[in-house]
Amino acid sequence: MEEIMSFINQNPSGVTITDIANGISTSRVTAGKYIAILLERQEVFFKEIGAYKLYYSTKSKLIPRELIYSYFTGLLSGLDKIIENKEQLKLIGEAISERTDFPYGSKFPEEVLPKNNSRSVIKFLTYFGSMIPFVPFVYRNKIEVNTKILKEQKKAFYRIKNLRDLSEFMQNHFYIMIGVIEHSIKKKLGIEVKCEVVKMDLENNVVEISLEFI
Repeated sequence: MEEIMSFINQNPSGVTITDIANGISTSRVTAGKYIAILLERQEVFFKEIGAYKLYYSTKSKLIPRELIYSYFTGLLSGLDKIIENKEQLKLIGEAISERTDFPYGSKFPEEVLPKNNSRSVIKFLTYFGSMIPFVPFVYRNKIEVNTKILKEQKKAFYRIKNLRDLSEFMQNHFYIMIGVIEHSIKKKLGIEVKCEVVKMDLENNVVEISLEFI
């Protein structure tokens, strides 16, 4: 249990049972057994993302979200004043990806990794859409994501609705985000993808992005 808690604390953005088993070199059955005990002791908790569960420490010491959010929105507002071409913001996303793990400090679940066939790519694109609502830092409220997948093109469109505070400068976040996504997938999986902002609807608080394997 000490090994499991140490591993979870090293990955404060959440890990799956498979991540834990691989991280401490044990079986999923053994990891699941001790996670059940830790859940009963209320030392860990989990969030469900699609068919997967991410586990967190109940004693994790994190910086208050509102403090980070106010700093982040101020940064985005400043970028809006000095950068005219929003596509350049993707470079910031790439730099962020170099210094962070993705998604959520964990690995993509082994079950959804693309394996050079259409079926596995579609599975990954579907999982990715189910993961987007669980980024509470920026979105701060329960958002909705509609996923549309074009199987033959190995491409998906994610329509993100019910966004809060989607002002002019908050567009910058999504241009940074697509840079993070592109570079993170290439870094972790060694696969080239293209991620783009397809549509910004400030009036209705909707953003649509695309992700395509190339």
